Amino acid sequence: MKRWTQHLLLGLLLSTPPLALAVDTQASGDSARPSPAPDAEGTLRAFSGPVLETAPGTLFVTGPSGASIPIRVTHQTRIAGETVPRDQDIETYLRENLKPGRSVRVQFDVRPFSDGTPQNVASTVEPKTSRESPSP
Repeated sequence: MKRWTQHLLLGLLLSTPPLALAVDTQASGDSARPSPAPDAEGTLRAFSGPVLETAPGTLFVTGPSGASIPIRVTHQTRIAGETVPRDQDIETYLRENLKPGRSVRVQFDVRPFSDGTPQNVASTVEPKTSRESPSP
């Protein structure tokens, strides 16, 4: 019976994906809270939120938890269905087309920097249109 139990536990351990936690530190304090580890590279993720600000090649968007999430924008990123023209600076394009407070839906994947740290790289950024509620 003991050997059967060991084989059963070993089978369960080998058949389940590993559970790992990454530490997510917030800029507002030293507190750290666990969050799920990122999926395999290339897995698309998406969320919606208002634009906070832009920086060179980066769009800062308020995530579902209220934290500022940096999203890298490249010339391959589709913004409102179009890519940033090659002859235009990405930061200037973002500043002109995605003003702070504008609600957007971002689709991105997590890729490692050359030093191994992860970065969020946008594949699409769709500005949300404000919908007026129908009058009764």
